[in-house]
Amino acid sequence: MSSSSLVLTLLLVLIIEINAEISDELSWTTSMGNVRNTRRLIPSIPTGYNGTTWTLFFNSSTQDKTVFGSAAGTNGDLYLFITDSPYSSGDYMLCLTPNGEIRWKMHLESASFKINVGVSNIVSDQKNNLLYYTSSWADSGTFVSKICRVFYPDTHHPAQECLDTYRISSNYLAPLALNTKADLLITTVIENSPAAFNTTTFEMIWTDAEAMGSDASADYKTDPLTGDIYWISGSDDMYKMNTNGTRAFINDTNSGGNRHFALNSQEQIVVRAWQNLSDHDWPLVVSGWNVENTGLHERWQWKNTNSSNVNTDCTPPVMDNQNNAVYFVNLPQTIALDATTGLSRWQIRLVTMTEMNEFDLVTECTTFNEHTRVLYVLVQSTKTSFKLFLMAVHVDTGKILHRTNITTVDSKISIPFCPILIGDELIYISWLTGDYPDQVPLTITTIPQLS
Repeated sequence: MSSSSLVLTLLLVLIIEINAEISDELSWTTSMGNVRNTRRLIPSIPTGYNGTTWTLFFNSSTQDKTVFGSAAGTNGDLYLFITDSPYSSGDYMLCLTPNGEIRWKMHLESASFKINVGVSNIVSDQKNNLLYYTSSWADSGTFVSKICRVFYPDTHHPAQECLDTYRISSNYLAPLALNTKADLLITTVIENSPAAFNTTTFEMIWTDAEAMGSDASADYKTDPLTGDIYWISGSDDMYKMNTNGTRAFINDTNSGGNRHFALNSQEQIVVRAWQNLSDHDWPLVVSGWNVENTGLHERWQWKNTNSSNVNTDCTPPVMDNQNNAVYFVNLPQTIALDATTGLSRWQIRLVTMTEMNEFDLVTECTTFNEHTRVLYVLVQSTKTSFKLFLMAVHVDTGKILHRTNITTVDSKISIPFCPILIGDELIYISWLTGDYPDQVPLTITTIPQLS
């Protein structure tokens, strides 16, 4: 090989590696417009994780009223809201290291003579090493919201800076997302409309008063390549807006309440699972739409014809840009489709029909590590005792690698939250158990990822 060919080859390898790193960073900073954290694509980062499994227990009485907005930092730390008050939705932010140590505990900036009635999810800005969140405070007749940033989250002495605003509503959960292309924070304001705030000044740059807004089931994210914002609202309409808030299109998605979607930025394809409410049986459908122009145009449609699938519940799709595939779970199966054509790649049975019937198994969460090519599926039982276990599937082969039993608890309330992957090393899993309103404790545990 000539010296010029060698140099060209090395340059191509370097470009590919840089693009992969940029893609990873953008994917996990812009995919946070979902308050229940059903999507987490975390790049490979150094964490100092010692490989042990640990569990922490927080005896909170009102944690089920919070959004449980958690995020991960540049060093693998986990950030979350905790409250010890029976009247507050969030008193302080907690930072846990990958090895289960409390790095810091910081009280939220409060409003005089008011209690906290709502917090957003936490957004982690990897590029600038900052955290963002919003909180709402109210008394019997007035309220005020705060939009905040946290500096130095990876040290033992963080600092926060907040700005009071009366635009962000306290009456419902308002997801928060970061648009890295234009340095904007996207959330919902009091008019039940999407809005964008400058990440530095917290000035509201634009809002769309005609767009119906958000709740805990809404989903919105930004395209890391163009900065365009995609939003499925409470009215089931999908909006596409540019960074200035100008609408490119608005189309009815007929979502049947399932508003989560995956975006392929390179192909400009949105993939979403939905139910055809005009059909008597309300069948589960997965569709791919072109979104590059001025409308939502269906490109392909997939229907599950497997008779063993006895339910229409489906996890939000997860996009695999490396393999141009999309993955989702419709118990008892995990399914892989080609993101461009909608053709089936593979299907694998996760659990038996006996388990499905005996324990009434459901799942809301999948988390994908694109580096190790492993898809993690969190499955729970809704009958008798609460069972929680994690399935690992290799996406290139469609084979089940491992099943990990997380916990079995006798409890009236059991609410699991979606796993967060930290690098290629560990998985954060958390859940609520208890008898509301007397006691609803929060449990956080970690397990090593499969290598």
